[in-house]
Amino acid sequence: MDFRRLMREERERARKKHAAADPTGSSSASREMRVAAAPPPESSPAADVSSYTEATLREWTQRLELDIETFRIGAIPRVYYIPEWISEAEEAAVLERVYAVPDDDERVWVRLKHRRLQMWGGEVKAPFQPLELPKWLLQITQSFVDTKIFDEEHRPNHALINEYGVGEGIMPHEDGPSYFPLVAIISTGADSDVTFEPHRKLQNTDGRDNNIADDAFTSQTSKFSFQLKRRSLLLFTDDAYTKYLHSISGIDSGKRVSLTIRHVSL
Repeated sequence: MDFRRLMREERERARKKHAAADPTGSSSASREMRVAAAPPPESSPAADVSSYTEATLREWTQRLELDIETFRIGAIPRVYYIPEWISEAEEAAVLERVYAVPDDDERVWVRLKHRRLQMWGGEVKAPFQPLELPKWLLQITQSFVDTKIFDEEHRPNHALINEYGVGEGIMPHEDGPSYFPLVAIISTGADSDVTFEPHRKLQNTDGRDNNIADDAFTSQTSKFSFQLKRRSLLLFTDDAYTKYLHSISGIDSGKRVSLTIRHVSL
């Protein structure tokens, strides 16, 4: 999924909406002059991004190595689901840090069509120029290394925080080759459903394209869904990452906040 393109499109729509709503009919140049004359951003309480990045979680427990094979779910290889990965107190601490960023801070919150998000760790493009994650996210990523979910070489260095309102979800998509093929998703705030479905075309081991409609192939690659409870951890890797799309259904009430944590390998 091309998040850079999505963000560009949303910002362009916002620019056009703002221009259409300007009752003065002033040109973009005159609007820029008014912006330039405004007080410097340092006067805003939201200006100091370090206040978001230096804080730690007020509640977090160190994790020990675990055997994730005991948490495998479904027929698709390498999908794992761990309920109650975090406690209620840890969930509250995570949400406290997410919402420490004011709603109007557009440097951090980006509004997309069916959700809004925060992106930490840098823009995913080549050459990748990583930015250090906020300290509270480093606590979480360290837990994935401590449990041996991620190895030290592929330590998580990127996080997307998605907020979904009622009816909001995300369509079937793949995360693509920019990341090491392992995804960790922590769900907070509300329950939802995740669905894995095969790509339209996959490759046989001999390298030939094989259409998903082939009966023999379809029997081994059926779609499946299951519930993502709040405070759970979803992991998927290998074939589940490269040969399947995944989607998240809309929620019925409240707000769901997910932390999608990966290693950018550009």
